[in-house]
Amino acid sequence: MNNTINIALLLTLLLLGLTLPGEAHALQVHGEPEGLYVHQMAHLHYIFALGYFFWDIRRTSFTGRGWRYLQMFCVLMACWNALAFMGHLAGAYLDPAALLQTECYLQTRLLSPFTLNKYLYFVTKLDHLIYVPALFFLFLGLRSFYHSVAKSTQGGGQ
Repeated sequence: MNNTINIALLLTLLLLGLTLPGEAHALQVHGEPEGLYVHQMAHLHYIFALGYFFWDIRRTSFTGRGWRYLQMFCVLMACWNALAFMGHLAGAYLDPAALLQTECYLQTRLLSPFTLNKYLYFVTKLDHLIYVPALFFLFLGLRSFYHSVAKSTQGGGQ
């Protein structure tokens, strides 16, 4: 009975999410300038946290494929955070008139003359080329941990 209520609630929320897509709140716009400062500090904090996690894995000499994947995740996510940090800085100094919204909602063009700041802004918008592989390494690491635990419980006679 309780499981049926949970499923009905989940389906209701999913239906509401599909019918009211304007309220997805997927993009958080920060107020000027405090929101950007806090957001940038969060990127720096995340870089240091990932660096400490990477160092702690190396220090404790954890071995195995899952730990190597987790270390790769830490390195790539730290690189992504550094890239996002630079992208936010480049975006703060970018003139809004340098961007042209095309007829297609998902396309924005960068107008010439091209400067170093515009190139940096463009390159940092390709951040998915770093964080998607990072998340894939996280998935591989967690899957490796799961398989090693499943193998040890099967061999333990439980």
